[in-house]
Amino acid sequence: MSIGIFRKPYTVRKYGKQEIVNGYPRAPYTDVKLRLDVQPLSADDLQALPEGQRTVKRVKAYGKNKLTAADEYDGIPGDRLFYQGLWYACTSSVMWEHTALAHYRSEFTLQPPGEQEGAPFDASQAEPEPEPEPEEVEP
Repeated sequence: MSIGIFRKPYTVRKYGKQEIVNGYPRAPYTDVKLRLDVQPLSADDLQALPEGQRTVKRVKAYGKNKLTAADEYDGIPGDRLFYQGLWYACTSSVMWEHTALAHYRSEFTLQPPGEQEGAPFDASQAEPEPEPEPEEVEP
């Protein structure tokens, strides 16, 4: 569940569309601050994963902002979360709107050492992204 008192500011790297520059893929990005409740996956969450994927470190995050998972068709890398000094790639972001505390639940997978990009330039100076206004639900 996503209750605002548990959210803390985290740096999320949002990527644009990939381009090929001098034979290498490059994607522009922007670092933004989002208020998220980040937690490791529970034993039940891990048990639901296929056998070969249980050894990769994963976290889940709850918040008001939809995050982007990688999209090979459109050439957009997934958003990255900077958590405890490491980058995690967004693998899914789903709206949970079945309660009064509607929120997004996103999952992230630890990036391998060769894809760790280093710390954000200055995480405290990252642009804050506005939280979406709550939508009014008619009874």
